[in-house]
Amino acid sequence: MDVICELMKLKPENVKDYIDLHNNTWPELVKELRKAGFEELYIYILDNLVMVIMKCEDFKSSMVKAENSVAFMKWDAIVREWLISDEHFFHTQDVLLDLEPIWRLDSFDKDGFLK
Repeated sequence: MDVICELMKLKPENVKDYIDLHNNTWPELVKELRKAGFEELYIYILDNLVMVIMKCEDFKSSMVKAENSVAFMKWDAIVREWLISDEHFFHTQDVLLDLEPIWRLDSFDKDGFLK
């Protein structure tokens, strides 16, 4: 099971737009995300810093499926206009940063030892 954390920064003037869009999520997007294999998806925000946590069996495969769906393409086009790169913070010009996990509780057995 893959659990991916993604970070992005919004243009400060688009934070409300981003929240409003998610408060009015399109049903077809939800269906396409589930069909692509996403089992859980959480979005957290602090000022204009957004953290997205996604859980799926195979992240790369699920992303390919999602990226080829009509609703996701439309949604992504809207959201990407609101993102900014922050090379100082992310150390890259990319507007989306996927973080690599370094520790997971489910890697340990009930006695606290690494499986």
